[in-house]
Amino acid sequence: MNSCSFKRVIITVLILFCNIIIIKSQVIKESTNLDTTKSEKISVLIIDGFSNHHWQLNTKYLQKILESTGKFKVSVSTCPNQNGNKTEWENWHPNFNAYSAVIQTCNNIFKEDSLQWPNRVKQSFEKYVDEGGGVYMYHGATNAFKGWSAYNKMIALGWRNKDFGEAVIINDKEELEIISKGEGENTGHGARIDALITRIGSHPIHTGMPKTWRGADVEVYRYGRGTVKNLEVLSYAKDAKTELNFPMEWTVKFGKGKVYCSTYGHLWKNQDWPPSMRCAAFQQSMVRALQWLSGHVVDNYVDADFPTSESTSLRLPILD
Repeated sequence: MNSCSFKRVIITVLILFCNIIIIKSQVIKESTNLDTTKSEKISVLIIDGFSNHHWQLNTKYLQKILESTGKFKVSVSTCPNQNGNKTEWENWHPNFNAYSAVIQTCNNIFKEDSLQWPNRVKQSFEKYVDEGGGVYMYHGATNAFKGWSAYNKMIALGWRNKDFGEAVIINDKEELEIISKGEGENTGHGARIDALITRIGSHPIHTGMPKTWRGADVEVYRYGRGTVKNLEVLSYAKDAKTELNFPMEWTVKFGKGKVYCSTYGHLWKNQDWPPSMRCAAFQQSMVRALQWLSGHVVDNYVDADFPTSESTSLRLPILD
């Protein structure tokens, strides 16, 4: 074999060897990516235990909706009844820091004296959010804990009397107008409706969504009261009584943390998978909100069954 032929053989062997190394690297990388995807479910903690709504069934449905996406691992921590078992209530202390996001469903409206969290849980919750945690204030959670100062800052707008604080309406130019403390009405809502929801701007939670859509069987809260500090309104809907636009979804900055609030997802007693829980807009918005709250990449696609401005879209119940 002459020197030229020998060089060609050597070069061919080296090329084959390099190709083998590249292929192995790609296989390892793909395998690693698959494993990461499987292990990167977002850890979510639902806090429940009391509400004027059907909180037990609500938690069950939320777990089913979220886990059916394959994107979440959901745990539940139930606040014990402080009147029925005070020792258990005093020892209850969920580890918020173990989760990427928290869904707060407790609502003690009209029962402030008898339904509370222990003070150390409140302090732990405040610390979790202040240091960067994400919280989804679910439906009636904005009705709760009116005597808790930090909580009022987290939700910005809550179910309160008009003397409690400011309210917000959205005018025809999609500008926020502030209703001063004492003016307007106490917080309230009319009958549940298939509301036309209009988004403002291009928040990551709404990326790719249409400008307007129909939310199924929702309550439009009028004159939510509190503060506009650190408030960003994401969407609004019209209240039938006043014919004014009020926030439907909004976010609040609290320290390094993020809070998302909305009136989606009403579940009353004796309701079995009502339209409010089957609403495709509610379900996709909740998924995206939790992704955003937890600091994960937010989906940038819109589900094929997302509602239009003309009609709602209801998904099938997720049965056992």
